[in-house]
Amino acid sequence: MDHPVKTMPSRRLRRYFMYLVLFSVLFLMLLFPETAARGALDGLLLWSKTLLPILLPFLILSGLLINLHMTRPFELLLGPVFTHIFPIRAGACYPLFLGLLCGMPLGAKTTASLYRTGRISERESMFLLGFSNQASMMFLVSYVATQQQSAPHCALLVLLVLYSSAWLSTTLFILPRKYGTRQEGKATPTGFLPDGAQRTAQGSNPPFFAALDALIPESFATITKVGGYVILFSMLSAFTRKLPLSTPLSALVCGLLEITSGIQQISASALPAAQKTALTLGVTAFGGFCGLMQTKSVTSGTGLSIHYYAFVKLMQGIFAYLLTRIIFTFI
Repeated sequence: MDHPVKTMPSRRLRRYFMYLVLFSVLFLMLLFPETAARGALDGLLLWSKTLLPILLPFLILSGLLINLHMTRPFELLLGPVFTHIFPIRAGACYPLFLGLLCGMPLGAKTTASLYRTGRISERESMFLLGFSNQASMMFLVSYVATQQQSAPHCALLVLLVLYSSAWLSTTLFILPRKYGTRQEGKATPTGFLPDGAQRTAQGSNPPFFAALDALIPESFATITKVGGYVILFSMLSAFTRKLPLSTPLSALVCGLLEITSGIQQISASALPAAQKTALTLGVTAFGGFCGLMQTKSVTSGTGLSIHYYAFVKLMQGIFAYLLTRIIFTFI
């Protein structure tokens, strides 16, 4: 148990820091209302036109597959390959596949759902968060490589750097870590499942329409939280562009806050091509504080360490930046 004398100053410092941040943001909103509105509108458009129509159906359907115990085909199909490549069992193949395909926060949401019901271990869950809870493949190929870098032929290089850096960070910092003693595959209380979608005491699956009725409002709640974070951090990025910072530094800070606007700023800067690509892949690998907050939101209540996850993502961003610079020295 932490000593009260040691914990009180740190709590006060965190509280003072929160006061400083919140009042600063409120002051900026009053001082620059047009900038605040424009940044919030950018985030709203990103959420409503991209995230809502794509992620919401996936959240509902993925939740149905998990709660109805219908992920077995993925385990049978992907298990023979994934279990030999990654340090996971067949039961973790589904969130790994979904995370790589659809990106954050769906990968984290699916991982948290399986961890809550005891179907994957804490070690597997942290590995999945570190490795597969990335920007989606479609985002990496279409937005990062094609639209912002104007180099669709480099899509394979982008994927190689992102997943290599993810493998390095998880191998070095997640896999060697010691975890709790909860048995792998041991079910936790069904109270973690949404109301109406719980398994019965005999272990049977919930009726389809009961599970669907429970998952629709839960999925809307999740996607609304995601939208709130996107809008908030888009507004903060807009304020960052108002600060008297150099263009490269402003672009980097924007990328650390929210990767979509940050990547756009980095690509529009006058930096050398190699530096722009390295910074772009670095902030993409990190995922931005917006991505961290989304992951924290969907994993809330699981006990999975968001602080350690943030550290691993930071190291992945550094690895991605360094890997890109090394690659550009040889091409």
